Amino acid sequence: MITREMWQLIERNTVAFVATVTPEGKPAVSPKGTTVVIDETTIAMGDLRSPGTVRNVTANPAVEINFLDVLSRKAVRLAGTARYVRGTADEFARLLPRFDRWSALSPRLRGILVVDVTSTHLILSPMYDVGAEEDGLRRQWRSFYGS
Repeated sequence: MITREMWQLIERNTVAFVATVTPEGKPAVSPKGTTVVIDETTIAMGDLRSPGTVRNVTANPAVEINFLDVLSRKAVRLAGTARYVRGTADEFARLLPRFDRWSALSPRLRGILVVDVTSTHLILSPMYDVGAEEDGLRRQWRSFYGS
């Protein structure tokens, strides 16, 4: 189940790395930048330039997706089953308004990958094991990155 903390991390860090398996059985990882959480067990990703990912999930729907917040040193790993909703489908029309925050991109979506999430993991940096707190890590890494 996608917890509140995971949901917030995903919403703040919509770039995800999606792992799929090619029809030839080889691993493939692709970045995706338009992700929304639908509910506690479902996420959706817009298809702007995802022909490989679409081909892969059509052949084998198993996926794993990672979201990383580099400042807090937290990540969310989701696993599940993906399906592709074409831009001509009624379901696409129902899902499309969820992508409104990408107003410049949403009209270009060719389809939407919908992932039924079967497992979730919140991953924390080992720094949390030795007493680090999120606010302190954010300050430290903002300073390091100069922002």
